Amino acid sequence: MVVVGFAVAVAVVVVVVVAVAVVVVVAVVGRSRSGDVKCTAMLWRAPGLALCLCTVSCASKEDPPSAPDCMEAGCNPRPGGGTGGGGTRPPDSGDLDASADDASDAGTIAVTYAVRQTVDSWFYTTASYTNAVTARAVGPSGQLAPADDAGSPLPYTLEDVAPGPNWFFVEDATNTRRLMATLQLVDVDARAPHANVRAIATDGISNLVIDQVLWAPPAGTATLVLNFRKGGRGVAGVTVKRDALPAGTTVAYDSSGMYVSDSMVIGTNPATDVQGTAIVREIAGAQPFPALTLATLRYTLANSTASFPAIEARLARDAVTWMQIDLP
Repeated sequence: MVVVGFAVAVAVVVVVVVAVAVVVVVAVVGRSRSGDVKCTAMLWRAPGLALCLCTVSCASKEDPPSAPDCMEAGCNPRPGGGTGGGGTRPPDSGDLDASADDASDAGTIAVTYAVRQTVDSWFYTTASYTNAVTARAVGPSGQLAPADDAGSPLPYTLEDVAPGPNWFFVEDATNTRRLMATLQLVDVDARAPHANVRAIATDGISNLVIDQVLWAPPAGTATLVLNFRKGGRGVAGVTVKRDALPAGTTVAYDSSGMYVSDSMVIGTNPATDVQGTAIVREIAGAQPFPALTLATLRYTLANSTASFPAIEARLARDAVTWMQIDLP
């Protein structure tokens, strides 16, 4: 608009100058009364002619062209929308990349999984398990996969799983019951949806020697197996605090090839040995799966003043929860 106004002003000035020049020439050449009259008339008509030309020019002028596309780096015609590179977006389009990510996160995926059963008394070493199992998962928002609670429809494939941290629940689907119902936390990656699930062998957990007595999980209780590791090796000297757990709960620690419960240790601080295994046992009050009961535990490390994050475990009645705790 500034350019158009400038052009019109220039046109008016040119017309006025030409009109004055004509008057001067007529006055000089004519030198007559009639010439003077004509000169004077033309002089008065000059502003009108200029105004007419200005009006015609403005009326015939087309609308100004739209602003050029914003192509320079950092240019953004919509403050608060988009980043770098400039350009425009449809109204209320928002962040397209974020919308795509949100849509992906909101959906569910099919996850393949492999089951490995424990083969040692410390519940760390495993071997492949190929018999039939039933697998389900509880997602970050409590959603159950599969939704019908009937187990996996396809062998070693679990559908309707939400990306992110899921508590996988695996139990033996055969009459032999070689596996205990086992809970394990698995962080599902939507880009590579696969889960390696550990299942506690029934013979292993039901024939433990604790305090020199054969022990098995009592019916109606929950069990939590914690493997403390650092650099791929078991960590000795870890003590689990059970202040927030129900009365009657004890913690058994690996000790010289067997287990000793904290209730039997007198004079010293009970802690893990070189295997780094602690079994929180006989936990009452847990709900049956698919309901999960939260248990928050803290632990300390001998000869260390470091503060470690709390363990947020999920428990189910008549099931074993297995967790690996990696120390920095």
